[in-house]
Amino acid sequence: MSVLEVKGLTKVYQSTGAITTTALNNINFKIEEGEFVGIMGPSGSGKTTLLNLLATIDKPTSGHVYMNNEEISQMKAAKLAAFRRTHLGFIFQDFNLLDTLSIKENIILPLVMAKRPVKEIEQKVIEVARFLNIEAILDKKVYEVSGGQQQRAAAARAMIHNPTLILADEPTGNLDSKSAKSLMGALQQLHEEKNATVAMVTHDPVAASYCERILFIRDGEIFSEIHKGHTKQAFFQEILDVLAMLGGEHHELSAAGV
Repeated sequence: MSVLEVKGLTKVYQSTGAITTTALNNINFKIEEGEFVGIMGPSGSGKTTLLNLLATIDKPTSGHVYMNNEEISQMKAAKLAAFRRTHLGFIFQDFNLLDTLSIKENIILPLVMAKRPVKEIEQKVIEVARFLNIEAILDKKVYEVSGGQQQRAAAARAMIHNPTLILADEPTGNLDSKSAKSLMGALQQLHEEKNATVAMVTHDPVAASYCERILFIRDGEIFSEIHKGHTKQAFFQEILDVLAMLGGEHHELSAAGV
């Protein structure tokens, strides 16, 4: 079943005067339930704009975004806010945790906002913390834990309410290589063991190699799409090859680093 379907998605920005910039042009794709999909492309390619449209942060100029066969691109504000709380989970590059709250309080926010029973909240937070190996830091403040632990807490917050789709925006961007590998392993485990559906924007080919499928965007259009084959190393090399064709920034890495 398609969790997400994008049809003819176009986003045009109007600046002062008559100047327009087409950030996305007629984008079409589907994401099936339980898929782990990466979105890659050079700076300015439109991948962040696409994520903002999927996240309902922005509205398309034309085209449609369907989630569970319901069009979300035209929802009214109140319904959209409720839909976002229920169906979407977010992992941001800069974690977006609230410093005034403990790690536990940050993680349970989606359930608190949904007015779930206290007993259910307590059960869920222990379950998700155990899954991500952060039980020991639940009572600590955000500034008392490492960046890798903060990002795991952000991942816990994104998944605690079992959203239809988890959207990750450069989740390893502020992490060292060890923390990045740990986080991507957790996301892969979440996808494999919990059948979570994840769409991740990344510039990092190592992070992308954890995905099942990669959509490459250039100049606001889908340039190509690749699927993971038998080995992660071969997939990683294929990612590097496409990035080389695309041009723009990418890491000079060897398959040994995967």
